[in-house]
Amino acid sequence: MKKRSVLLLAVTLLAILGQASCASRQSLGLEIANPEDIGVTWQECTISQGFDWQQAESCFGHSMPLWDESEKGNFRCRLDDMESLQLTIGQDIYRASLSGGLFPKEKYTLYKTDQAIQSLYGEFAAYSPNVSLQNIGGKAAWEFSDGNTATIIYDGSDVRQLYSLDKAYRPYGLDGKLIFIGQKGGRYFVVYDGWKVGPDFDEIVIAYCCEPVLWSVQYGQGKYVFWGSRDGQWYVVEIALRENKGG
Repeated sequence: MKKRSVLLLAVTLLAILGQASCASRQSLGLEIANPEDIGVTWQECTISQGFDWQQAESCFGHSMPLWDESEKGNFRCRLDDMESLQLTIGQDIYRASLSGGLFPKEKYTLYKTDQAIQSLYGEFAAYSPNVSLQNIGGKAAWEFSDGNTATIIYDGSDVRQLYSLDKAYRPYGLDGKLIFIGQKGGRYFVVYDGWKVGPDFDEIVIAYCCEPVLWSVQYGQGKYVFWGSRDGQWYVVEIALRENKGG
């Protein structure tokens, strides 16, 4: 009987620990994956004081990854009022536009064929918080950021709620799958296709205006590049599809 009691106690403890581990993963909303296991590469190089693309080019062997011709159609056009973004995916027309609110918080709404999907409130300062609208894997990805509120509405869902994040930035489609920068508890990290990839960073440069945009997150041609600080050292990092590596 004593051995049976010990065995039952051990099984119970394992079950409790398993539930706690599961709850911990669910609280973040993300599980961790090695880059190679999900079809991407991770390359990083230390950089000296200051930011410039020469350091990145020396590390990766190519210039800034701009959109190629096949990608340009995935990105919205800005309408004449300069506050509205519009994108067509199949038979659906998506539009993100100013829709009311009271100064300084203005209301912006994402519509799908004139049906409201999601509304967010933000301040128009040096740039419009209505940042971008793009087609990622046949789904609309709307980026909204005024510095205080920063998120991505992807396929109608707010990724902050989906993955238990504080903020989310700079969406792009790698192989038709969403990649972006997540922030939680003052830490920054990469999320790709629902997986947390690579190490955490103390800071990742995010900018939408003026000179810092040059060393903010850059993407195109199957590559996603950013500058991040970890344990007092700055790095430039490139995540790419394996088949595009070195291209």
